[in-house]
Amino acid sequence: MPPIMFLALVGAAGIAGYRILSSVLGSGSRTQRSRAGEARRTARTRDLGNLEWDENAGVYRPSTKRES
Repeated sequence: MPPIMFLALVGAAGIAGYRILSSVLGSGSRTQRSRAGEARRTARTRDLGNLEWDENAGVYRPSTKRES
């Protein structure tokens, strides 16, 4: 019975070690992906000028008339 318990303990330690190692090594790629996503979100936005409410679509759209 002791060899079976030893093998179970070694197996559990191996699985735990694998999970810890994969989370440590995988965090670098997650960090790079999150930085790339943040760069896309903070990219310069376009100035649409004055907006007017479009009743049919239910959204704001750029104004069609130009104010000088």
